Amino acid sequence: MNEELVEATVCPRCIITVMGGHAGEGEDTIFNRKIDDIEQNGRTFWVVRSRKAQPSQVQEMCKTEPAYVIFVSPATKGGARDTVTNNSVSEFSTNGADWSPLPEGLGPVTGKLDSQTSALVLDRLTLTIKDQLELDLCDYANFNDPTMPLKLMQGCSTICSVRKDMRHHPDKPKSRIRDVIAIGRLAQPYCVWVR
Repeated sequence: MNEELVEATVCPRCIITVMGGHAGEGEDTIFNRKIDDIEQNGRTFWVVRSRKAQPSQVQEMCKTEPAYVIFVSPATKGGARDTVTNNSVSEFSTNGADWSPLPEGLGPVTGKLDSQTSALVLDRLTLTIKDQLELDLCDYANFNDPTMPLKLMQGCSTICSVRKDMRHHPDKPKSRIRDVIAIGRLAQPYCVWVR
């Protein structure tokens, strides 16, 4: 197994996100486009909308050590609704106040743009071999409240997480074993506001 995949799944801090289609594009198309961005430009921007993975949270999480994004399958087939809104991102901000244009040469960076929208910044993205790597959600707690297990749901399918055994927590996830689809490594500035 790829050393980086192993490193990501034992890293003390990570972002776990449920992967689904986007604006008519399937997972493979999206991943291949983002991998091309990294090969051509050294990084890519991955749009997310989650109150549990806002730029300030992600930046705080990444201050002291490397962190990864683990892309997992939904709890049930078809459980992740395709994003249908395809607004183009043109600017990003590391602090929510000062804005810069997206780097030239990136493929489309799109999604539903509102106050909850941000983009993870990745400098590596590796696809896993289908059905060969699983993640137990009970190995993680919520980064912002480590006494609580992860709760992945539509509208909040991306969460900053810390490694912690939550197997005996009364609110542990019911669907806890997920296939790992891909691993991304976060790179400075880790997560940005976008518009």
